[in-house]
Amino acid sequence: MEGLVTIKAQCMCKAHTFSASLPKSDLPLNASCCHCTSCRRLTGSLYNPAVEWPNAFEDLSALRRYAFSQHLDVYSCNTCSSQLFARGHNPSIAPYVTTGALENIPDLVKYDNHMFIGDTIDGGLAPWLPKEEDGHPVQRWIGHRNSEEVPFDWPVTKSASASKLNTGPSPSSTPFHCHCKGVRLSLRSAADLEVDPAKESTSTCVDPKTLKFKACCDSCNSCRQHFGSDIIAWTFAPLTHINFSSEPESEPSQFPQSIVELKEAVLSKTKDPRLGTLAVYNSSPEVERYSCSVCSASIFYAVYDREDMVDIAVGLLDHPDGARAEALLAWNYGLLGWAKDAAGGWREQLVATTKDSMKEWAQCMNENQNIVD
Repeated sequence: MEGLVTIKAQCMCKAHTFSASLPKSDLPLNASCCHCTSCRRLTGSLYNPAVEWPNAFEDLSALRRYAFSQHLDVYSCNTCSSQLFARGHNPSIAPYVTTGALENIPDLVKYDNHMFIGDTIDGGLAPWLPKEEDGHPVQRWIGHRNSEEVPFDWPVTKSASASKLNTGPSPSSTPFHCHCKGVRLSLRSAADLEVDPAKESTSTCVDPKTLKFKACCDSCNSCRQHFGSDIIAWTFAPLTHINFSSEPESEPSQFPQSIVELKEAVLSKTKDPRLGTLAVYNSSPEVERYSCSVCSASIFYAVYDREDMVDIAVGLLDHPDGARAEALLAWNYGLLGWAKDAAGGWREQLVATTKDSMKEWAQCMNENQNIVD
């Protein structure tokens, strides 16, 4: 029918594809981005963007259902754990779809607002995301919709000095876990690591000036479908520095020390109960993605040519500084990887604007040394 457009949502492994039609005049769809702690633990992303799905009666019965709260269920792929939909218990109200599951066609989505920024403590990814759309400020609320409105760079504007944010000492170990807490681990500080150029797990993971774990963002298609978010934050750590939550910090890690051992342990018929609900999926011949088999949170990314290290989803970290964990992580403010995957569609401007905002943030915070293109 003339004037209608069909949109599609799909999981990473393509086992599930959903289509719906709506008037072209309804585009772009307005996305609400939630930064609450629960959404960060649910996805592994630093924020959870979603739009209303056009079909209120979409059949989601083939998906994994998880009770996110008393009033809301979330739905993901049983195979690859991609986050897809959220639906309340009133069947006549349309579900929400994660924007990361949507196609990258032009003018499909715009970020309209940000909620629960206060949960992040440090602002999380919000200061780096677009300040305005079509000349209008993107609203940012400290809590739920229409609560106290805050500026785009909150909490810097409330601080006596931007350089004074997050300057406290980092704990020796930072817990990280998924929403259902089926996966509960901890990340030991990199302070005891000296960067050895000959050793992949330290030269790749650790910033030599600060002895913090490196962190950066990316926008690759596989990651955004897996997380359900459009921009993903990762940090990188040797497996020697990941511990089971029940382990004493002073003892050597009992966590698997190579990605081969990790996969074998997760798939073992006599699986160590401390691995909890950790599951593995081969997203490509040499890449493994680890997630929770209950709530579907993304946990690790592992690739075969880096045998003793993994990428960790930053949204899982429970650090006293806040969501960006800046006393633990050294952010590369000049890197937003895989921008080519966003080219040609609605995400292209989102990625370009975010990358520019990250550089502006670094200059404001006097972190120019961490701008590496």
